[in-house]
Amino acid sequence: GLELHDPIGSAIAGNVLYTADNGSRHVRSFDLSTGRPLDAVEIPGTGFINGIAGDGSGTAYLSNTTTNTLYKITSDGAVSVFAEGTPLNSPNGVAMDNDGNIVIINIGDNAVITYDTNGRVIKEENAVEAGNDGVVVLPDGTKYVSSVRFGSVSKIDSSGAEIIASGIPSAASMCYDSIQNQLVIPMNPNYSLAFI
Repeated sequence: GLELHDPIGSAIAGNVLYTADNGSRHVRSFDLSTGRPLDAVEIPGTGFINGIAGDGSGTAYLSNTTTNTLYKITSDGAVSVFAEGTPLNSPNGVAMDNDGNIVIINIGDNAVITYDTNGRVIKEENAVEAGNDGVVVLPDGTKYVSSVRFGSVSKIDSSGAEIIASGIPSAASMCYDSIQNQLVIPMNPNYSLAFI
């Protein structure tokens, strides 16, 4: 059967669950309805593969935190470098915005960078604090960013950035629960979740 080796990031796009399986250096995909494995794409090179997002058409975007790289993986399993170097600074969390652009956050600083599908930076914003891990983009365009290093959550909208929560130990990657209208944030070393 399928073995996972240190799965780090995960994302749902369409009816597919993607996971960045860092230990095996593969992006694995699963049918969301049945759980059946669909594909395993090997990521070349070295480094720490981490955050992942999918666009619903079978294309996924994957961060490599230690090499300052963002990969693009197409539905046919082709892997290419989508973005590399500045402004990426230990990139981590990846999300898709409502226009199909790719939003990525850095651990190395507080940058929130939006790329179009051609790999051009079209927007640069900043969370209040650095050391960021998780990013969520709501339907209205509001972004939420969790800082794993400082234990806070920044809200970024048209009026700027503000901290909406703090004191969250190791606030890692997060998701948005649209039914309860809340962010769900894992606190890995504490074996627990924070709800905001």
